[in-house]
Amino acid sequence: MSKFYYTYGTDPRYPYQGGWTEIEALDRPGADKLFQMYHPDRTPGILNCADIYNEDEFRRTGMDEDNFGACCHEKITIKGRGLCC
Repeated sequence: MSKFYYTYGTDPRYPYQGGWTEIEALDRPGADKLFQMYHPDRTPGILNCADIYNEDEFRRTGMDEDNFGACCHEKITIKGRGLCC
């Protein structure tokens, strides 16, 4: 699984102002679909966030410390099928 970070700016129409949503998924297209389930597009085909980063890119931005005075608002993940004892 990989982590993807959907960041928010100051637009009052974003789900949050500043900060980010962390999504754990197999790949970016899957993460995008999860994001859209929780935060539908305002304009078809355009995700309702400011930008999207993989984990390495996100750490390099410094936003993991602060993004417009906010931090992580939510973590979304999907668990795959597995064997249980």
